[in-house]
Amino acid sequence: MTAEQQPVHALGAEDLVALFRQGSLSLLDYVATMLAYTRAVEPEVQAFAHHDANIVALQTERLDALRNVGAPLPPLFGVPVAIKDNIDTCDYPTEWGYLPASGRTPSVDAFLVHKLRQAGALVWAKSRCTELAYMQPTVTKNPRAPGHTPGGSSSGSAAAVAAGLVPVAVGTQTNGSVIRPASFCGVVGFKPSRGLIFNGGILKGAPSLDQVGVFARTVPDAAAVAEVLIGGHQQASGQLIFPMQLAAICAEEPPLPPKFMFVKTPMWERVDPGAREAFEALADELKDCMVEVELPPSVANALVWHKTIMEAEMHASLQRLVADNANQASPPTLDMLARGAQLLAADYLTANERLQAAAAGFDEFFEHFDAILTPATLGAAPSGLTSTGDPVMSTLWTFAGLPCLSLPLLQTEAGLPLGVQLVGGLRNDARLLRTARWLVKRLG
Repeated sequence: MTAEQQPVHALGAEDLVALFRQGSLSLLDYVATMLAYTRAVEPEVQAFAHHDANIVALQTERLDALRNVGAPLPPLFGVPVAIKDNIDTCDYPTEWGYLPASGRTPSVDAFLVHKLRQAGALVWAKSRCTELAYMQPTVTKNPRAPGHTPGGSSSGSAAAVAAGLVPVAVGTQTNGSVIRPASFCGVVGFKPSRGLIFNGGILKGAPSLDQVGVFARTVPDAAAVAEVLIGGHQQASGQLIFPMQLAAICAEEPPLPPKFMFVKTPMWERVDPGAREAFEALADELKDCMVEVELPPSVANALVWHKTIMEAEMHASLQRLVADNANQASPPTLDMLARGAQLLAADYLTANERLQAAAAGFDEFFEHFDAILTPATLGAAPSGLTSTGDPVMSTLWTFAGLPCLSLPLLQTEAGLPLGVQLVGGLRNDARLLRTARWLVKRLG
């Protein structure tokens, strides 16, 4: 089916920009159709914390004026993007999924939102996130698995893409908050290497671990949005982060057929039996280009180190905010803050030292292989909305800061989405995206 034949809400970012450039699709007509679709679908999905047709209209007028004067169209011209509600926007409120922050409206955009606007994207809505981007579930439904959690903390971003409310969305990940909801909702989730996207204007949780990610329905769309977001800033260490060419490299054929490592991780026995069977079948199908690799037992400690850093830093970042609001927060958030207060400085410093060296421990693997293949989650989305699911299959890779993708390549016997996680070498994000696109094509 060509792009022109697809329903408007099914069009991806690349297709949209191509149609706008060709003049085959009017931006005004597209936006009107998408607003009508949103009115029909959003009340059921509840992916958005804030959406305003008037705010969308103002942005659309500015972009349409750009088109009318014949100026070159920017790379994401007219593409609607949902922004997670822990990321500041100057036109929509940013309330962090936290009731005491209701009505909080920043005066300036987060740096990444500014870059999206520069690239011609439409900030379509603020997508729901869990309370203070931690574990308390939202009201968002899973469009691909009714009655099952959409995951967290970027629940609204993943659900919005899965429901066709937007072609792409932005989320954040401190543990598994991009990869897990992408897997549960059956969309592509891409978390670039740590530090490539600037966190300015985003609610601080655990700054050493907080990372920005992208949701899309295709790997090329994820690459196109991530390319806009990456670079243009300086890290605290003084290192300059430059832009990366992701979209063009993603579109290339690999110079040699990729080679994969199948890594079960120390958590394999906790994976749902049905999911284990699906991954073993996948491993058998890819046996010509994949070998099973055992990770050293020492990496299991990454779960403890990650928890230490996350809870210590979230306490430092959020305790005053919660205390100033009479400790109004859910029990999971309050319990986490209490644990963070009890951590020893020596344990935090040890964990932080391990954090800095974690990625280097995988360098030897990526000298011989293109990507690690492993489950994105312990299984399909759990039933009910009282939990966001377990992020443990992301913890090791988040701790190491490696680039990760969840690809919607598998499903359970009941038809629930099951993500395949690909992990690449640090700062080898373009290679990982190219490998992922190759794998999607190979598996059909």
